[in-house]
This record gives sequence, structure tokens and C-alpha cells, in this order.
Amino acid sequence: MLKVKKTKIDINPKTKKRIEFYLDKTCKKYKLISGNLVKLSTTNLTYVEPHKAIFKDFMVLFFNYSDQVYINSLLYKIDMEDLYDYIKLKKYENDFDF
Repeated sequence: MLKVKKTKIDINPKTKKRIEFYLDKTCKKYKLISGNLVKLSTTNLTYVEPHKAIFKDFMVLFFNYSDQVYINSLLYKIDMEDLYDYIKLKKYENDFDF
């Protein structure tokens, strides 16, 4: 039987400072959650869960040392510099069906 082992990954302080800079400008409430390193026992498979910034109606996913962020899933990415405009102008409402 496979056992899943999760190890918490801390958000890099530089990445955290950058993401908070863009998110705080939007004046919307959010919650930051650190990602995990997921290991499957008896295999050599590992997976890095991204860090999350959870808003009321959508989620922003991001990785340490990355300049891109993902909206709701890993299928749609934007540059971190465009995050403020994306959230503030509510472009996300037209991109996804909730």
C-alpha cells in the first residue's frame, strides 16, 4: 500500500515579500498557505504542491523563485507583475466558471 508523506515547504522570504506586495495593493482579504513536498513511499515519485493565496472566490498558486503565478489551477499562468491588474480589474470572472 502506498503511503503519502507530506513535508511543509516554507515560503521563501523574497518570494513572500513580492507576492504580498502585489496582493496588498488590491485591498482584498486573502490567506497565504505554504505548499508541501509530497512523497509516495516505495516509489521515487515526489510532487511539490504550490503555495496558495486564497481569496473569497478564487485562488492564486505560486512557487518559490518563480516569476509566474497560476490562477485556480496550473493551467492558466500570468506574470507576477500582472497580478495586481488581474485581480483589481476582476478579469478572473470571465476566465473561469465557478
